[in-house]
Amino acid sequence: MKVSDSHAQTDQIPEQHIVIAGAGRVGYQTAQVLTDCGHEVYLIERDPKTVERIIGGWTGVVIEGDAEDPQVLSRADPSQADVFAALTGDATINFAICAEMQHLSKGIRTIARVNDPNRENMSNAFIDEIVYPERTGSNATVNRIQRENIRVLEDVTKDINILNIRVHPQSPAAGKQLNEILLPDGCHVISDADGTEVARPETTLDRSRRYLSAAEPNTVDDAQKLLIGWFR
Repeated sequence: MKVSDSHAQTDQIPEQHIVIAGAGRVGYQTAQVLTDCGHEVYLIERDPKTVERIIGGWTGVVIEGDAEDPQVLSRADPSQADVFAALTGDATINFAICAEMQHLSKGIRTIARVNDPNRENMSNAFIDEIVYPERTGSNATVNRIQRENIRVLEDVTKDINILNIRVHPQSPAAGKQLNEILLPDGCHVISDADGTEVARPETTLDRSRRYLSAAEPNTVDDAQKLLIGWFR
């Protein structure tokens, strides 16, 4: 086990003991964010060069070894862990590691990374959550591209899109109350313009104001056409 030098002190009490397998770009960034949030994170990585690269700036515990090996997993104190995330680049390995971790710690919550969007909704007795990081990355890119009119809230739900939409001044819905417009079935405006109240039938869609909207995937195009008018 290699423990990096701590470069910062924190007054936060660790909220959860989290074990992450895979210190690549996804695993390492996830571990950094969780540590900043005050959690106790154990990071498992089998590549010695990767371990050496991250250990200098890492304030958590780094375990060098193959997470597929139960003996390596046992070094992460699984009986005390709240969450285990298998974030290597191989989904099959991630599933297998989650199964082994469930064997070592019955009450642990497991998360597995997949690299195929078709596997996001798979069910597995040993996995509580499945994540597809590339979807979040693509949503973030879309937000930068069309920042003026519509933003996707990243990784909030699975099939339902939560959108932050700016009502275009010339869109069909601009200036009208919700009870005056026909939203597509499967789409709902959630908030008022100030974001302080839930939208009601009498809520007016003010020009150039932003509103939160929930839309099923097959209604997003119609919602955009109504609220932003496809103006470019």
